[in-house]
Amino acid sequence: MKYSPDNKYLAVGAHDDSIYIYAVNFDGQYAIHYSIKFMHSSAILGMDWSKDSKYLRAVDQAYAKQFYDVIECE
Repeated sequence: MKYSPDNKYLAVGAHDDSIYIYAVNFDGQYAIHYSIKFMHSSAILGMDWSKDSKYLRAVDQAYAKQFYDVIECE
């Protein structure tokens, strides 16, 4: 799990090879913003955010590195 630098998103890497990104509102409630499925071939090991909280980088157990645009959901 990794919060974005602006604390608006929480990325959760799962053992089903997916990443779930939740939007966090001002009340501290979470709502699903974006699900990244079928992009990784194994469990997520680590994630990093860009300083502007727009991009997420993820690495899985097969050492595949993927980049995602969280704002555009790509």
